[in-house]
Amino acid sequence: MVPAVLIISFILDSIVSNFISLDSLFFPLFTLMALIIIYPYFNNNRQKYFGVCLVTGICYDLIYSNTIIIHGMLFLLIGFIITRLNLIISNNSINVGIMAIVCIVIYRFLAYGLLLITASTSFEWFSLLKSIYSSLILNIFYVILIYIITDKISRKFKIHRTN
Repeated sequence: MVPAVLIISFILDSIVSNFISLDSLFFPLFTLMALIIIYPYFNNNRQKYFGVCLVTGICYDLIYSNTIIIHGMLFLLIGFIITRLNLIISNNSINVGIMAIVCIVIYRFLAYGLLLITASTSFEWFSLLKSIYSSLILNIFYVILIYIITDKISRKFKIHRTN
């Protein structure tokens, strides 16, 4: 289940970003959202989950951003936040949407902060807020849809996951 969700999300990131303009209100972060979906399938094996987060981030870097470790570290940090959120709230479709909002906001703040540090750009609240709200609608819809699909598949094939 885990590889399928990651591969589908990875491919959909590429496909959707090719069809949607950069000024759109629908900016995909499907691979990041996949980290929320796959966590329960690790059955509290955090080391293995963190390894998958790191490798997924490095692959994301190499294919989408031409850097080596930035998204690897960002995805690892988001993975840590996801593990903490799963301790606080149960895993259902509404809470998965809430986790997606938290992860998108934190990811955007961190990515924008790294951009400010590495590039010679000035801080603009509007740019940061636009990157956050343009990521919310599509990704919340995606994470809830994938949660419902994986939940049905898990129940049908009796795939064990933590709640």
